Amino acid sequence: MRVLHLSAGSLRRGASRGALWLHHGLRAQGIDSQFLTTDREATGPGVQSVAPGPFGSLLLTGLKQLDRLPLRAYRFDRHGTLSPGWIGLPIQAMPGYRAADLIHLHWINDGLLDLRSLRHCPKPIVWTVRDLWPTTGLCHYSQGCERQAAGCGHCPLLPAPAWPWPDPSRRGYRRKQRALRQAPITFVGISPWVSQQLRRSAITADRPVEMIWNCIDEQRFQPLAKAEARCALGLDVEQGPVVLAELRSPSSEPWKGFQHLLAILPHLRSRGIRLWLFGAVPPDLEGVLPSDVRLFGRIDDDAQLRRLYAAADVFVCPTLEEAFGKTMAEAMACGTPVLAFRCSAPADLVEPGLTGALAEPLESDALLAAILRLLPQAERLSAYCSQRARARFSKSVSASAYAELYGRLLTGSVPGFQPS
Repeated sequence: MRVLHLSAGSLRRGASRGALWLHHGLRAQGIDSQFLTTDREATGPGVQSVAPGPFGSLLLTGLKQLDRLPLRAYRFDRHGTLSPGWIGLPIQAMPGYRAADLIHLHWINDGLLDLRSLRHCPKPIVWTVRDLWPTTGLCHYSQGCERQAAGCGHCPLLPAPAWPWPDPSRRGYRRKQRALRQAPITFVGISPWVSQQLRRSAITADRPVEMIWNCIDEQRFQPLAKAEARCALGLDVEQGPVVLAELRSPSSEPWKGFQHLLAILPHLRSRGIRLWLFGAVPPDLEGVLPSDVRLFGRIDDDAQLRRLYAAADVFVCPTLEEAFGKTMAEAMACGTPVLAFRCSAPADLVEPGLTGALAEPLESDALLAAILRLLPQAERLSAYCSQRARARFSKSVSASAYAELYGRLLTGSVPGFQPS
């Protein structure tokens, strides 16, 4: 069985990390997995660039800019959270396409793939959906908008255009309907919530939909003694209690919910609870955070990130709309319980009283109360967190589930697709 994966974006972070770990898990199980990516620094067994060399780099950059052309009439587009998806390379032109038995799509934006070419693909296609873009006209997260139920149009994330311009959200919605209706695709949500959204969407509802949890690398993220982790980071071993979170922009990424953590920061400080943050400081937070908040910057080293997860008492992810929650799964794998709002994927990912706690969405007071309840339980929950994360999210478990799905697709036992 030869599987050809296609994924855009950086393999160091974001949606492509889970795709790459799945690729490694499949190869470890003896499946001939090949991974095509737009990441210019991509290396490893079976990993290659979609368009190698300097001319290939220019091609991919040009396609990315062209894909954003329909947004040029607007002054603001949420810093890349909208993707028109009107242009891209045909799947038939991808290296390794002819030899592949099955095509596996992941995050395919930034002008990587021409969706129309999927209608002419005689091979079974698996599309692992890592956000809600396949169900909308433009956005990756609807942020409470329900216009996709009526075919999108007049996207609330876009201001009035600077000059007359066809509505890109409605055009994008119709383009996906036409392109995906006849394509031999089986969609896979990376959480129960994503699969539910796929089954509700008029674009994807008539196609087979499965659910397989997104994966993490269980060898990179393992439990580590708190004292050892803090010592390795040069921190006070006895310091605590400590809450860890990822920095996100309240203005350009409001669905990430970081504004709710900011709202309770004075109450955490008054109770002697320290806040540690990792990630680049966004422009709207420069000079805003108090000096006693410990900033670790952007961390691309998984070993360092593992130490940071293990050094904290609780990991807080106040997201309001999330397809999975990679940082939450990684923190659990390192033995750190997680606190999140009871909405989207975190509502299924976090098991209250076992791997963390859930607070009611949009309620900062509820977030604070949940932190205060969870901190005394953190040490008791630690061992189960790591065990549960390994059982649900490890790349070996995910690879086995996908291998089983591939087998069913290639024998025609998945409803909605018959192999040629």
